[in-house]
Amino acid sequence: MHISFLPILCDPKTQEGFELEITESRGDVVVEGRLRSSSNSYPIVRGIPRFAGYDEKNYSASFGYQWNKWSRVQFESENRGGPMEGHTRGMWEKITGIRDRDLSGSVFLDCGCGPGRFLDVVTAKNGRAIGVDMSDAVEAAARNFRDNPNVLICQGDVLHLPIRPHSVDGAFSIGVFHHTPDPRHGFEQMSHAVRPGGEVAVCVYGKGGYYDFPSVTFYRKLFGLLKPLLRNYPPLIYSYFTTYCLRPFHGVPGLGKLMRLFFPYIPLADKTWSLLDTFDSVTPTYQSAHESYEVYSWLKDSGLVDIEPSDWGFAAYHGKQPPELGLAAATLEKAA
Repeated sequence: MHISFLPILCDPKTQEGFELEITESRGDVVVEGRLRSSSNSYPIVRGIPRFAGYDEKNYSASFGYQWNKWSRVQFESENRGGPMEGHTRGMWEKITGIRDRDLSGSVFLDCGCGPGRFLDVVTAKNGRAIGVDMSDAVEAAARNFRDNPNVLICQGDVLHLPIRPHSVDGAFSIGVFHHTPDPRHGFEQMSHAVRPGGEVAVCVYGKGGYYDFPSVTFYRKLFGLLKPLLRNYPPLIYSYFTTYCLRPFHGVPGLGKLMRLFFPYIPLADKTWSLLDTFDSVTPTYQSAHESYEVYSWLKDSGLVDIEPSDWGFAAYHGKQPPELGLAAATLEKAA
């Protein structure tokens, strides 16, 4: 944790700022220490402020497993010359609406950062980035950005962000809020962290899509029941089976569609991406799907302006905080 990020952090329970106690540091990077508010204290362990998620039984635990196993599969640097080259960057640009723009001097928040593939896109555009994730994926993210002082990784709950209100220049959440108990509240928390005129973007699973298949729901619940006894082995075996045995037949007319009806999987051009995304689809504790108008209402009711649909599925939108916070506050009050 670089000390320059300290003014942006706050106690997720009280919204207070922190006093920093340093136990071990490397220059301006805090390796071990503690953040103290007037009523709470949070440790900094291996450079990561820890606000929530220590218990491996928390609802995001499966993501900690998958992102430590496949920590760099979706990074642009790992896909140069391959079939998925440009996918992560293109996804971020289409969802946020930010394309050919230098982000120097800006700080962007990623709610549910995983190992940090979208943080990587922000820093490639010369921005600074804060990633919040509740799972042990923060360990993978910290390794991926070990020597980068422009990235802060926090272990925390996206429903209770440890970020000061109106303190970041932009925020996004891609494929995350549908894995929480309260997606709308997560979006409101994220939006509240963005300064006047700042940018906000969100993408969640759309109603009626693959992640909403009855068969996907069935396997997710089945593997959830088996997990206390067999841990992640059943969904891992299933993912390898569908990716290596069924995926090669995906293009066969009729057969591919029939197999996927009973054994759902994600047929991407790269086998490892398919394996990872299939595992991701059948393991989460929470997995909701949303209509377009519902996601639009999150932005509208949060007082955002210049709201536009993103060019990535129908349940993805981006907008901006109004230049004056009073307008956003008045909109929220009227909605309440």
